[in-house]
Amino acid sequence: MDNAIVLNVEHLCTSFFTQHGEVKAVNDVSISVPRGKIIGIVGESGCGKSMMARSIVRLLRYPGKIVSGSIKLSGKELTELSEHEMSTVRGEEIGMVFQEPMTSLNPVMRVGLQVREALLLHRKVTPQEAKAEVLRIFRKVGISESERRYNCYPHELSGGLRQRVMIAMAMICRPKLVIADEPTTALDVTVEAAQRAMRLAPALSSFRTTLALSRRCATMYM
Repeated sequence: MDNAIVLNVEHLCTSFFTQHGEVKAVNDVSISVPRGKIIGIVGESGCGKSMMARSIVRLLRYPGKIVSGSIKLSGKELTELSEHEMSTVRGEEIGMVFQEPMTSLNPVMRVGLQVREALLLHRKVTPQEAKAEVLRIFRKVGISESERRYNCYPHELSGGLRQRVMIAMAMICRPKLVIADEPTTALDVTVEAAQRAMRLAPALSSFRTTLALSRRCATMYM
């Protein structure tokens, strides 16, 4: 495989097996993501973008299952890894920005500690070093008053700030690939907020590869 290809998906099929039969959520999808590039996948709601992303990181809920196909990250076949091995890949090698930050963040844990936890899990750093890195990433994604926001709970932040926390969490371990599932959906739809959102794209792509999922081209490039 070409060394410049970070993610190579071939003929991926994912289905949900219900009492009414098989429901195909992802049907024969193939995609290659080159190193250092942003690849956007655009499709209407319900077409399978999120299911494809969850298939890549193997976070499918029962009764979902990858039926066939290949998912290679820098040549490593992810479909053959155990759950323990895959848990190491998530966060360390693949960062994921989920569509709904409120349901993805722990409601009873301060957001700074949640982001710090990912760094402590995958990197050999002290808690003090981890906090300093979290504050740096917070500033990078546009979270003002980063020290104060570090100690906030998710419900104390706006939707836009929670989304930025999720982006920070995806970037914190400097993974090979960031998968962003509509990463700007929760941001405010004012002109000023849109301009700030556009600056998140360089933050995501400045040092890593990004696979962006969106319903609309306008959102994909924000």
